[in-house]
Amino acid sequence: MTAYPLRGRDAVLGGLRSVVGGAVLVRGAEGLGKSALLTAVRATTGRRILGAQGLRAERELPFAGLQRMFGAPVPDGVAVHRLLTGMSMPTLCWVDDAQWLDEESLAALAYAARRLSGYPVGVVLASRTASELFESVELTPLTDDAADAVLRDHGVPAGVRPQLVELGGGNPADLVALAESLTPAQVAGREPVSPVLVSRLSRYAARLAELPEADRIRLLANAAEASADMSKATRSTWYAAASLADRRAAHAYLASALEGPDRTWHRAMATAAQSATLADELAAAPAADHATAARRLERAAALTADPAVRATRLLAAVDAAWQAGRPGWARLLLSQVEARAGEVALRHGEIELHDGDPAVATHELTTAAALLPDPAHALLKAGEARRLGGDLRGYRRLARDLSTDDGLVTAHFRGFTAMFAGRHDDAAEPLDEAVRHGMAAPDVASAVWAAEAAFARGRAEQAHECAAAAVGRARLGKRHAELPWALVYLSLSAIVLDRISCARAASRDGLHAPHNLRMEHLTLLGLAAALLGDRAPELDEAADGIAERGLGRPAAVAAWAHACLDLAEDRPDDALGRLEDLAAGVAGDQAAIRVLATPQLVEAAVLVERPGRARAALDLFDRWTRAGRSPSWLALSHRCHALTTSDTDEAEHHFRQAIDHHRRAGSGMELARTQLAYATLLRRHRRTRDARDQFRDALRGFENAGATRYVERARAGLRATGETVAAPHQSLAGLTPQQAAITRLVAAGETNKEIARRLVISHRTVDHHLRNIFTTLGVRSRVELARRVAVSERTRSSP
Repeated sequence: MTAYPLRGRDAVLGGLRSVVGGAVLVRGAEGLGKSALLTAVRATTGRRILGAQGLRAERELPFAGLQRMFGAPVPDGVAVHRLLTGMSMPTLCWVDDAQWLDEESLAALAYAARRLSGYPVGVVLASRTASELFESVELTPLTDDAADAVLRDHGVPAGVRPQLVELGGGNPADLVALAESLTPAQVAGREPVSPVLVSRLSRYAARLAELPEADRIRLLANAAEASADMSKATRSTWYAAASLADRRAAHAYLASALEGPDRTWHRAMATAAQSATLADELAAAPAADHATAARRLERAAALTADPAVRATRLLAAVDAAWQAGRPGWARLLLSQVEARAGEVALRHGEIELHDGDPAVATHELTTAAALLPDPAHALLKAGEARRLGGDLRGYRRLARDLSTDDGLVTAHFRGFTAMFAGRHDDAAEPLDEAVRHGMAAPDVASAVWAAEAAFARGRAEQAHECAAAAVGRARLGKRHAELPWALVYLSLSAIVLDRISCARAASRDGLHAPHNLRMEHLTLLGLAAALLGDRAPELDEAADGIAERGLGRPAAVAAWAHACLDLAEDRPDDALGRLEDLAAGVAGDQAAIRVLATPQLVEAAVLVERPGRARAALDLFDRWTRAGRSPSWLALSHRCHALTTSDTDEAEHHFRQAIDHHRRAGSGMELARTQLAYATLLRRHRRTRDARDQFRDALRGFENAGATRYVERARAGLRATGETVAAPHQSLAGLTPQQAAITRLVAAGETNKEIARRLVISHRTVDHHLRNIFTTLGVRSRVELARRVAVSERTRSSP
């Protein structure tokens, strides 16, 4: 059996449309879209269509299904085979709700299907259960991203969707029903969303009522046992449809057969009354993961009479659900807390910051800061929300109104306020202090804030070390919700340090994240590729999600990435236009990204002959680089000065200084870019021999980085100096490390789906890289690609 996630349903549909000479059964729970797939298959033109739907009322009538399918009695499989193969045109035979088809009809269809090889006939069945008679594929629940897309298509606001994603359990029909059941107050976010789907549950309740009591309890016991770990893929609609008395009976049945924490759980679910003893026992029971802990704490809270203890347990359940990567569930739990307003606002703000609207996050976190005795984390996260949305005016107001003596908070706000005002010398001391305070504290968030401060200080190496510490703390402490946040700064600092592979690895790891953080990692992946001259699909994937939530920082990173691509593709006017928009605050005031993108703005302005604009941007950039004294940034500053000066000797001086700083920083790709620019200057002044040396060094650097587009530029430069450059027809030169890995896996015979799973990337990303690989290597098929790899391996191993 093959299991397909949502992104594979198009592949399933394509496979069903091409079924010829055999049969396939599509299996899945009610509401997952089996009938919709059959409808799409039947819409295929150029075939004769015949079929039937299974009926429960006729399940015991032999050959009833075939009689409805063919319009006349059919005695056996031989007759079915004769009818199907005697058709005058290609034929599709379909059966929906095959679980209700009578056994004789099912067996006859299977007999005929096994003998259809060579005939233009295909048989497609949809069923809630598997059958040994047919090869089958399984429809699995939708991913959270896909479920979110379904709700977005049905007009559900972004702030409400996470709760519906949680309640829908990946079932498309349930998601649509939930979307259609929302009241105006629920759409506005003023009331929690109800988990009850009356229309669907009533059908299941009626079926349960038909079962004998013993069978009903056994069925519900299976559903209750699966629900103990809160796996959405196993959560049962049968359980939701059962009466409260039947659910309790099922849990009591399980409690009598189990030991340890599982027994405690089922005892707690079987009881009808509040019990302090049982609640304490359940809350203290060890949990294997955050989801199990959240479920137990939620139930313990329900059994708790003391309002204060109940609130404490619900808040702990919120934290566990959030760390389990379940923001919708965390929101639902938070809506049940009736006290501790400051802590509720803090958690709501934290969830909104990473999975909602930055403006809502700011309001909630500012409210929390006013209510909590220790407002430090709330204030710092409110500042983060302001910066995420690009609201620096609001950030400055927040800094002005600070009423705390917490060292990290005051230093962080003082440093960033000075930096945003361009007072980099004034920012130095408080930012250094923020780094010290952040690294002295043991939590993940403090290390992230230390990384932010080091980054603002212009010290990329130190920022990378702080971010790595935050990542380590998150992993060791199993703080799964904070890990993607820490990985944002690990990835960004790696990009600045020209460690593109490291940045890609961090952001791929960070993709399993709440919405806003996922958008940050998608754009960082796009930027990492763009700096090498490659166009990554992640930028397109992020566009809608960024616009919908008003996420200024990832929007600015995306603009920076697109400007890099414009420069790589010889469109400096477009690049300058994007960067001018960024400077004007089109994505909000993103001062940090604006400064980081200065080298690209200078290059674009020089190419379009606007040196005055380049020098104005460079003046601000220099004030920042001088304050931080980071070799990476000093190198880029010297390169920018070399590009903007009209004095050849001065330009050479800056190029040589830039090359020295690049080497100290270990910046391979940026060193090659500087060498390329230097070589171009030398060739323009007819210093061919010197230019040739720089072009050679640049070529080697680009090849090592896998920057295909820039490799071609360096080769072209070498050819212009009169040197013959052999094209690498039989090598894998020019591929990025990831493209080279994909190439070798293709050569080993792996499918795109297998490659995606092995490299932990999407199927679409594999497709995108393969197109680039084919273009780069000049091959037209996977077979040709495999031959190229074989030749390359032989060449490399030969003496």
